[in-house]
Amino acid sequence: MAYEVFARKYRPRTFAQIVGQQHIVRTLAGAIRQRRIAQAYLFAGPRGTGKTSTARILAKALECTGGPTVDFDPSDPICSEIDSGRCLDVLEIDGASNNGVEQVRELRESARFAPAQCRFKIYVIDEVHMLTQAAFNALLKTLEEPPAHVKFIFATTEPQKVPATVHSRCQRFDFRRISEKEIVTHLASLCAAEGLAADPKALALLARNAEGSLRDAEGALDQLVGFYGGELSEKVVLEMFGMAGTGPIAALARQITEGASAPALRLLHELLESGKEAMVLSRELVHLFRNVAVYQTAPPLIREELPASELSEVEALARALPPETILSVLEDLTQWEGRLRVAANRNLLLEVGILELTHHKEKVSLERLLQELSSSAPLPAPLAPSAAAPAPTASTETSPSPREPAIPPFLSAPPLPTEPAEARATPEEAWRLATERFTQKRPLEAESIQKSRFLQRRGEILEIALPKDFRQKAAYFTDPQNRPILEDSLRETLGAAVTVDFLLVDPPITPARKERPEAAAKKSPGPEEQMTEKEFRNDPLIQEALRLFEGRILSATPPQPETT
Repeated sequence: MAYEVFARKYRPRTFAQIVGQQHIVRTLAGAIRQRRIAQAYLFAGPRGTGKTSTARILAKALECTGGPTVDFDPSDPICSEIDSGRCLDVLEIDGASNNGVEQVRELRESARFAPAQCRFKIYVIDEVHMLTQAAFNALLKTLEEPPAHVKFIFATTEPQKVPATVHSRCQRFDFRRISEKEIVTHLASLCAAEGLAADPKALALLARNAEGSLRDAEGALDQLVGFYGGELSEKVVLEMFGMAGTGPIAALARQITEGASAPALRLLHELLESGKEAMVLSRELVHLFRNVAVYQTAPPLIREELPASELSEVEALARALPPETILSVLEDLTQWEGRLRVAANRNLLLEVGILELTHHKEKVSLERLLQELSSSAPLPAPLAPSAAAPAPTASTETSPSPREPAIPPFLSAPPLPTEPAEARATPEEAWRLATERFTQKRPLEAESIQKSRFLQRRGEILEIALPKDFRQKAAYFTDPQNRPILEDSLRETLGAAVTVDFLLVDPPITPARKERPEAAAKKSPGPEEQMTEKEFRNDPLIQEALRLFEGRILSATPPQPETT
């Protein structure tokens, strides 16, 4: 009889033999017992977690003699044909190689015919995410309303690539990664069935290296038996997978936390020269510091999981290091592990990472620095000058009190620049600058804004005059997108926040014209001479009247000539 690898030889054939997916087994068994069988199922999860095996077991439960039933006989002729792939009514299709529209059309044509010998015609499509978009579209109608004798079972490792239209027509089951404890138990039963002597530490290393995939663990065990015979020890597993083991990794971890750069580099060189992989060493360091962090938080979890030799190293590191140091080192290690995955020279990058980690003790976190500053002695209160104490002179240099905390330079704020009050612009100049800036940013409204005139400033309000026929322009200037242009410019120029208030006046205010000197000389002053707007506003009588009546000037217009 031809040799059969462990992954196929010990493949689960009933619901009771499925490892680590009890939630899925319970749901499918309940649906079969209640005859609530869906037309399509989607099995999603990582590799080696039992998706295809569960699809075959579900097909056997539906097609077996006397079914559908959960407790079927694995030796039933129909079940044996399904296991060997000879059943005409259970078709397993590889989605990677049959991903076109033509293959889906053939499937739709064959689905119309009744099953040859079984109760249902079941299509198991593995790696269904490899189908093209056109193939998915061609399958949708059949998937939504299939014939009563047709069932679909899809399996995929990348469910995010399956269209939502397919998701909505299927019952989805998510397969989780299998725990290390469950993998170790399964491998131990497999070794007992094969008559192999396996060290529990070796099985624990196999389970850890499998990363939740039972098929990978079975394949690694099969490879170990082929290389080293029937006795499997921890040393054999370490040699095969290029792992360093608990002792060297714990020593390297202690040197990292103690800041011993030279011993850490020396030990790392020895491990790399002995054939250890840089990626594997980084993963082992992450695993060790993870165990230390979990032990400091919940010791019972680690005590149940680790063997005694590794548990002693974890306890020693947990007692010697504070939790914040462990978490910080673990965070840096995970970042370096991500860089190693894409590095061209992993050994060199791992050396750089170990050197940086050994200087971890020299780093000071911001939280710690602020804590030290807040816990320092308070500043002494200033003493009132006494008559006996001489006043300090300009030439006397004062030294800080020894009790004053030393504030680092990077925490002391630089003095804010001050500007003398006389350097500030007047409101009229500020408004002129604001209109120039507004003209640059809104050139289409340049002519309108230039017709405005500054009236007066009342506290934080600048009153601006606009012609009465500019009612819509006033709303435009006060728009939330335009007002900040004016007010930001005024704040920068005046040195204070101000608000612009537009007043509509009729007739529009125009500046007084400057007459030529010769015309002014010819003009004879008299009581009938008209005042300019500025003279009117600055008139003492007008100012006194405004103060008494708490009024303000909206516009100053010259008197109209009398008509006879």
